[in-house]
Amino acid sequence: MGIAMELSNLVLFDDNDRLSVTLYASHSLKGALSEVAQAFTRKYKIPIKLEFDNSDSLRERILKSEKADIFAAADFKNPYALMQVSKGSPVVNFVSNRICAIVKPGLKVTPDNLLDLMLASDIRVGIATLNSELSRDYIQQLFQKAEKLKSGSWEKLNNKVIELRGGYNSFVVPHGLNKLAYFILETQQVDMLLTYRTDARLASLAAPNLQILELPENLAVKANYGMTLINNSRSTVVMLAMYILSPLGQEILAKYHFDTPLL
Repeated sequence: MGIAMELSNLVLFDDNDRLSVTLYASHSLKGALSEVAQAFTRKYKIPIKLEFDNSDSLRERILKSEKADIFAAADFKNPYALMQVSKGSPVVNFVSNRICAIVKPGLKVTPDNLLDLMLASDIRVGIATLNSELSRDYIQQLFQKAEKLKSGSWEKLNNKVIELRGGYNSFVVPHGLNKLAYFILETQQVDMLLTYRTDARLASLAAPNLQILELPENLAVKANYGMTLINNSRSTVVMLAMYILSPLGQEILAKYHFDTPLL
């Protein structure tokens, strides 16, 4: 695999191969990379320290000299920013996500009528962006695609959308409940929520009566996730990166409904 070979050339193997590896990763990767780390530790007996936060915050923390070994972000711009200042290796697209819609029970929705419902004055559309994993850039891509299909959509959607301005921490949810499912079913402030497919999966597991709708091709938005190795990486760090890129790691990521371009 060309990417794996590129990573393997970043360091020379040393006598500290058994040292733990610190992996900084975006919130949306928490379940998948936690399982990848567990599998890696079982196989190689190398402990992994995991730190999850939104990608913007993780980038800033690394720039302030926090000791991360690998940065796995929900976008390319944040790991690329580290590479530009010589803090990280070339950025690898190790996995991708998609935007989809979580829709309340009872609302008749199909790929064909989704945009009409989003534009309808009586349908409340929500998004979670600031301090979360769903970048506003991805939402704007979706709205721009809508504009090409129906003139005026971009302005209408930007004006009507309900934004959870604190992202994952914007409202208090009873312990153990899924936040997105709670926001739709319990607070009932929105009829539809635009989010990552991986987050929608977790919401549907918590509340099977929710409708999860993949966006039609003419509205589809793909989010490519980037990974970089922080400077002075040890051989154990490269081992973990290569494990994430390997079929074993990619199969775990696919189980969490990520698209795995490397399989």
